[in-house]
Amino acid sequence: MKTPAEEFNNAVGRQIRGEIAASRSSIAAMARTIGIARSALDNYVTGKRAIPVPVVYSVCDALGLEPHVLFARAEERLRADGETSARITPIRPTPDVAGPREDTREVAFESRTSHDSDTDDLYD
Repeated sequence: MKTPAEEFNNAVGRQIRGEIAASRSSIAAMARTIGIARSALDNYVTGKRAIPVPVVYSVCDALGLEPHVLFARAEERLRADGETSARITPIRPTPDVAGPREDTREVAFESRTSHDSDTDDLYD
């Protein structure tokens, strides 16, 4: 029988694995990104070893995910393990194409400087 801490560690590992997959990455690629051995990250996400807090933060940073969100999702996962009708927040996959906010030109301010002599990066 596992302790509650070990069960939560396993849930966090499974959630990290799911988040990595949803970002269309792999355990090996994530390990390279955060600078640890692939086997170490694999041991963390499979529950063979306890996940160090710095690794959680590094993975979350690489995924653009707040650690408290990861832990909340892992807690949902843990609660749902014994229930048949539990609701788990779905992980939203990363889109293949840029969203509309990434394609919109922005102007920081109105300027009297003509476009030709302007060196601001916001203009083509």
